[in-house]
Amino acid sequence: MNPRLVPLGLAISLVLAAPCALAQTVPWRAVIGTNSSVVVPGLPSVARSYGDVVLSDAGGGRVGVRMSSSNYAGYWAYKQGAWAQYMKEGVTGVLGPGRSGGEAAHVFLDYSSGFGAAGFDGQRVFVAKAGNPADTVNATWGVWRWDQQKNVEIARVLTDGTLGPGMGLDWTYAAGVSFGVRAMSGGRALINADVTSPTSQVNRLLVQSLPGAANQPCMLRNSTSRDLAPNLVAGDTFDTAWDFNALAVTPGNRVYGAFSASSGDGIWEVCNGAPRARAATGRTDALGPDIGVATAQFTSSFTTPRPGNEGNVYFFANFRPTSGDSSRAGLFWNDGASNRALAMNDASGTWGPHWLDATWSSFDTGSLMSAGEWSAFTATVRTGDGGTPEGLWRVQAGGTPELVALFDLPGSYGPESGRSWSSFYARAILSNGDIIVSAYTNPNSEYALWLLKRGAAPRRILAAGQSVSIPTSSGIVADTVSSFSFDDSGPALYGAGVDSWAGADGSVLVQVNAATYGNVRVMAIPSNPVDLIFRNGYDG
Repeated sequence: MNPRLVPLGLAISLVLAAPCALAQTVPWRAVIGTNSSVVVPGLPSVARSYGDVVLSDAGGGRVGVRMSSSNYAGYWAYKQGAWAQYMKEGVTGVLGPGRSGGEAAHVFLDYSSGFGAAGFDGQRVFVAKAGNPADTVNATWGVWRWDQQKNVEIARVLTDGTLGPGMGLDWTYAAGVSFGVRAMSGGRALINADVTSPTSQVNRLLVQSLPGAANQPCMLRNSTSRDLAPNLVAGDTFDTAWDFNALAVTPGNRVYGAFSASSGDGIWEVCNGAPRARAATGRTDALGPDIGVATAQFTSSFTTPRPGNEGNVYFFANFRPTSGDSSRAGLFWNDGASNRALAMNDASGTWGPHWLDATWSSFDTGSLMSAGEWSAFTATVRTGDGGTPEGLWRVQAGGTPELVALFDLPGSYGPESGRSWSSFYARAILSNGDIIVSAYTNPNSEYALWLLKRGAAPRRILAAGQSVSIPTSSGIVADTVSSFSFDDSGPALYGAGVDSWAGADGSVLVQVNAATYGNVRVMAIPSNPVDLIFRNGYDG
């Protein structure tokens, strides 16, 4: 584990020490709380227990939770200032599975945690088990999409019909399958699951669900079919199973992934016709690294692609300029035509750290985040005097790396005069290049949420002692932040279609321990959620 990038769970019980005067005013307001005195339209007026709290990748004030409180258990959605339940066990109607005909009396009998995320347009997906309550033996697991009015079943185990994987007769989702699913735009959904063939072979299949149409297979492990295979060479196959950690989904329904194939490793675009490689090992053509050296090839270690503007992705990979060179890591930008370098060690220093005489020592490839024309990452550099400081860089597509922050070094790249960065927790880059990061700073190990704005000094936007707004039965009241935390560590990957704590419009959702009202989730939404997020938004 990188000691600078600390698991967020360790922070939940820590009491924060920053004075409220240090945090400039940002309009934080509670959208849900465990205390029954937190009153939001649609919420039951009881003490609440919930999990799977996520902000939509689009932002827009859309939040999802899985409520576990008695009588209210199920999935709930928050939009336009109000909560509504959309999935509940034991009932038919709009909260039920929406089956028809001889299955009209079916109800949800069980459901999986870890779902309830929204697509860019607000539709949501989840995994559940449904059947006749008098015949639970024949109940079936499947995937449902909430179209913001009702639940629509889009996949079911042990059927080769419309709800099957779309591979034809006797192809089914395997019994006991663990579905992976991600909401897309326009009611589409991406389903990742094991399927059983007519010969009882089990393989991993990626499927796109389209409203009103049969499910469309995108790629199948061990298949040589052109529609489902890597297509680097004739007869090649995807030979290793994948999960959603390898995939990215864009608002425009483009799907990218880092995969291993019999013909080599690389980055592929799938679910848009036959799989098409964007980058691959052992190639010196457009699939190789575009660094101005004709013999350059990728060698290994492709990271999950991080989408930027539609059709563009960023990724780390190992490469070598010539066959006689050792392999080394670099950051690359694929614009649909070539893989251009953004950060690597080169003779001219063009893609270097651009700080003193430093060269890259190592990249923290798991720290990569992106939005629009911008990406950001943490790395360790080596200086001529033997130093090995670690820091945060951002880089614009077609540009060169720009140092943002250095750990343990007060000065120009510290948070403010007399303080230094100690460790980062949650992080997000916005489409204008600004970065949000929760961080510890020294002295006194102070924890706060910071905005690292391009062309401006870092500033706190949430800290202990600050006031947040709590809706109650008697109106909006102010409460004081005792501590705050996030459910997810690492980058907020809203650009990859992942719901977490930050949205594409600059919305931010934070878990706060408030002095009076206890555990609440507070959200801030820019007043001008267009491309220049936070400008003319939180800043006024």
